[in-house]
Amino acid sequence: FRILEGFLLVGIFFALMIVGCASHQSVVVATIGGDKVTLDEFNAMFSKNNGGIEAAQKASLEDKEKFLDLYLKFKLKVRQAYDRGYQNDSDSRAELQEYRKNLAVTYLIESEINGPALRRMYERRLLEIRASHILIQLHANSTPADTLRAYMTAVKIIDSLKAGRPFEELVVNNSQDPSASYNKGDLYYFTSGAMVPEFEEAVFSVDPGTFVPYPVRTQFGYHIIKVTERHSNPGSIHVSHIMKRLSPESGRDDSMRTMIDLQNALDSLKHGGTFADLAKSISDDKFSAERGGDLGFITRRRTVQEFDNAAFKLKVGEVSGIVKTQYGLHLIQISEITPVPSFASMEQELKSSYQQYRFQKEYDSYVDALKKEYKFVQSNEGAAAWAHALDTTKTTNDATWDSSFTAATRAKELFSFAGEKISIDSVIRLVKANQELRGLPLSSPSTFTTIVDKISKNLIVEFKARTMETQYPDFARIMKEYEEGIMLFKAEQNEVWNKVMINDSAMHIYFNANRSKYTWPDRVNIQEIFIPTDSVGRVVTFLLKKQKLPFDSVAAQYNTRQSTIDKRGDWGMIPVTTNDLTQRGWTMKQGEVSESFPYENGYTIIRVLGKDPAREKMLQEAGSELSSAFQEFESKRLENEWYESLKKRYPITKNKEALKDVSEQAPKKDN
Repeated sequence: FRILEGFLLVGIFFALMIVGCASHQSVVVATIGGDKVTLDEFNAMFSKNNGGIEAAQKASLEDKEKFLDLYLKFKLKVRQAYDRGYQNDSDSRAELQEYRKNLAVTYLIESEINGPALRRMYERRLLEIRASHILIQLHANSTPADTLRAYMTAVKIIDSLKAGRPFEELVVNNSQDPSASYNKGDLYYFTSGAMVPEFEEAVFSVDPGTFVPYPVRTQFGYHIIKVTERHSNPGSIHVSHIMKRLSPESGRDDSMRTMIDLQNALDSLKHGGTFADLAKSISDDKFSAERGGDLGFITRRRTVQEFDNAAFKLKVGEVSGIVKTQYGLHLIQISEITPVPSFASMEQELKSSYQQYRFQKEYDSYVDALKKEYKFVQSNEGAAAWAHALDTTKTTNDATWDSSFTAATRAKELFSFAGEKISIDSVIRLVKANQELRGLPLSSPSTFTTIVDKISKNLIVEFKARTMETQYPDFARIMKEYEEGIMLFKAEQNEVWNKVMINDSAMHIYFNANRSKYTWPDRVNIQEIFIPTDSVGRVVTFLLKKQKLPFDSVAAQYNTRQSTIDKRGDWGMIPVTTNDLTQRGWTMKQGEVSESFPYENGYTIIRVLGKDPAREKMLQEAGSELSSAFQEFESKRLENEWYESLKKRYPITKNKEALKDVSEQAPKKDN
């Protein structure tokens, strides 16, 4: 039950609650004082707390009935909490509002940006594109005139394409990509994530055999792009090869001999020879030859293009013809083809790639669209007032960087959207609370732009998130769960924890009833002198045994045990099972002194100070252990009494037959 309550308090939304089908909304599995618990509600909670929809489907009826009892216990407590008005408590409302503020923005971004983007990326991963391009280079620091010149050049090339000029001809005459001299602009096959975002968006926007009708700007310049092929991504292939090396200096005779060797290998394969045996005997790639030519699984573009192109055309078990690459001549065989992995198995990789390369740009585009929708306007008067009041000798790290702003300046509007007017004072407070805006130099004109951009984006997204409950039913359910968690905490605090009273009389009664739970094991107290060598040990033994010197004084002079601060070597009363010394001490008489014996890279001598056989603890000895157990006992007693009173106040009825339908429906999510 504690686990269930804790989960409800956390309210993790990334798992997105399962929504029952409409037919289950009217099926009642239980009532609490007249309040209905539908099968739809139970399905959602059972699935979420039992490992998801698949695990829930496999659960036994007994498991479902046990969970129903726990859930009804939770609902009883929450029902009383609402009846007592805990939802109106100011602290509870403040906590709920803060949680909502943080969750709503994250949920909104996940639902409207990240989630759709990851699905789009995955759907594109299922495809493979081949494209060619013409590059008009443009450096990041190019002047507006250079940018316009490059753009117009790209437009003229597109006009030539529209007029029917061959793409390959225009590549040779115009492309500034160094590789164009040998690949004629061909970029070979690729899939989502291989190209910069702007280029990728363009190639997925047109059909095979057509070109993008506008210049595409990336960090490299302007591109004129033609898509030549689009088909399903072949996934990864398990490939083996036999390679015969050819150096650039190889003459015609060497090349012919190598060709003959591989042709003989092909003939041998046709007459029953095995690829692995041939690879081991003739392949010049010794690393793979040891494994029968096995190169493992590869994906597109992992090898040189000639090898890649030949390998990905093969069927399982098929052997290629002789393939020439820069490394030599190859025979290639495919033993297995694995399709693109599922979305679930690729999700983390997709997230990482998306966050690194795409998220910020798409987030900015999303907010820009909201700004247009909400009619965002920056006030020129407010901006001028800000600039006039600013102390440009400071940075936003200075605690008093805003001290030069008068009350009249602070009251001025800096920007507005959706009827919301944001004052300079509001922006100042938000800047001070935002760690990302620390250390900005107020002397730089770009600082004002950075502040307005960051603050306005945050406020606009927060404004959008105000409507989350109506737009996303799942979000409303999560917020309801969190509120119920707060209600539960308040109720248990008032009905259980605050009522636990610890007094000597009650503690004595509990202790006497549970004495057997509080026991000491066999314990011994030893005193030790630890010395580094056997020779010093013999000296110490002589002083103790022959000279009869006090153990304390000898220990003070000779003990080297670092953990013994006063050097007396007194270990205190501890369990016999602690180590070899305590076990030896238990076999000795009280007051007896041992001989020197090897121990822990040195030698040691022990004396038994006291022995205490296993026994029940006295009340005072039980201490915090007893206090903690008594508090738990009292808490459970009070909780049980409370629960029994709740069942009388809010009668429960159960329809356990309905539980047989739990989780039969497929999971659904908000769109």
